[in-house]
Amino acid sequence: MKLKWKIITIGLLMLGMLFVLNLVRHLVFERQQRAQEVRQEISQFSAGEQTVKGPFLVLPLTETTSKLVEQTTPQGKVSAWEDSTSSRNIIISPEQFSATGQLAVESLKRGIFEAPIYRSDLILSGRFALAPLPSYEQHPSSSREKISSHWGKPYLVLSLSDVRGIQNMGGTLAADTLNFEPGTAQVAIGTHTSVNTSENSEDSAAAVAAAAPIQIAKTNLGNGVHAMVSLPDNAQSLDFKLHLKLSGTTQLLIEPVGKESHVALAGNWPHPSFSGNFAPVERSVTAQGFSARWQTSQLATGGAQTSKCSGSECSSASLGLRLVDPVDRYVLNERTIKYAELFVLVIFGAVFLMALLRRIEIHPVQYALVGAALALFFLLTLSLSEHLGFAKAYWSAAAASVLLLGYYVSFVLAAWQRGLGFATVLAALYGLLYGILQSEDMALLMGSITLFGLLSCVMILTRKMDWQALRPASAETSV
Repeated sequence: MKLKWKIITIGLLMLGMLFVLNLVRHLVFERQQRAQEVRQEISQFSAGEQTVKGPFLVLPLTETTSKLVEQTTPQGKVSAWEDSTSSRNIIISPEQFSATGQLAVESLKRGIFEAPIYRSDLILSGRFALAPLPSYEQHPSSSREKISSHWGKPYLVLSLSDVRGIQNMGGTLAADTLNFEPGTAQVAIGTHTSVNTSENSEDSAAAVAAAAPIQIAKTNLGNGVHAMVSLPDNAQSLDFKLHLKLSGTTQLLIEPVGKESHVALAGNWPHPSFSGNFAPVERSVTAQGFSARWQTSQLATGGAQTSKCSGSECSSASLGLRLVDPVDRYVLNERTIKYAELFVLVIFGAVFLMALLRRIEIHPVQYALVGAALALFFLLTLSLSEHLGFAKAYWSAAAASVLLLGYYVSFVLAAWQRGLGFATVLAALYGLLYGILQSEDMALLMGSITLFGLLSCVMILTRKMDWQALRPASAETSV
């Protein structure tokens, strides 16, 4: 076969290989999606990722504002009070906040897929600073306005992203035992009504009370629990301590809601990924587990914790950890398949170069079989990794590929020494690829050096080759 037709044939075979490798890549993606779906299914019948926010002290406040207005009637100008009533929640975050927790982690399996779940013992403690209640109230802006305030029953609220994870909860506030109930809602926010009454009417207060019912509405603290509390008279601070047994999947985040916050977590998972907006000030990770400690202040969180925050404007900063698998088989398979095209190109080039140097004719079907064996390496690695782990799966697939291709190429190139040499080169490439996969930070450097080395070898091996002699002789022309 002429050289140009060989090159064209190999090019067409490469296009076919790209299609086959794309199918393998799509299969890796499907299995990765399936694994994610199983993790979500596990979280649906246990508990999902958890974010703990709070506790907050909520003071329900209903205010009636009366404004003196003049109206024109057939009898002349009449002064009347126009009343409006609104309800809002004063949400007080802790002055000092501390959270400590111990996590017991285990892997829950469904078929060949699994997800890490945890059970945690959390202790939330700290202190609320209270200002006199009149300081939270609105004040008249002029002598033609008056405001009356009515305080509702205060309560403590703790927000959780998935309340199904609550296994047990209790605590105290100012030495009083707390009885928690579901939900974070208790009092309406922003409801109002208006009534016009005569300036001299003796029943104006009764008219306002009858016309201004309080609508029960939720706060913006999300899902969680609350407990009704009693505030001591003239109390300037309230100490709290909550005990929470909480389960979840994959991630646990705690929001540092205090002006000063201290969080300490420990567990038996040896591969934590510390997440959120803050890094731990101290950490220790061993084969037996981890421990970490965070410390923040309202200066670091941007002043998110204030003594009067609305339900939608309290802290959104968080800190905590995610339970990750450092050798996620699907991530490693995805990274492996990224090098598939380059790998096939190098192997095809090696076979073509050896055939060219030894002047051996290789049929396109033989190239196709070599390419199919290379594609099956990636498929075999994926399927075995779901049962053996990635490292064992990779080397098992690599050994099978080296033995098969070394044996086959020894017949294609008509010498067992050439087959052994090809198998050695192939094994070295598999080893190099595994090294690149394990050294993500050095992957680009290692890949660049490898390509430069391969190009150098090709140039050295073909430095004395007469490429013109490979062309067919041209027909002689008459002078």
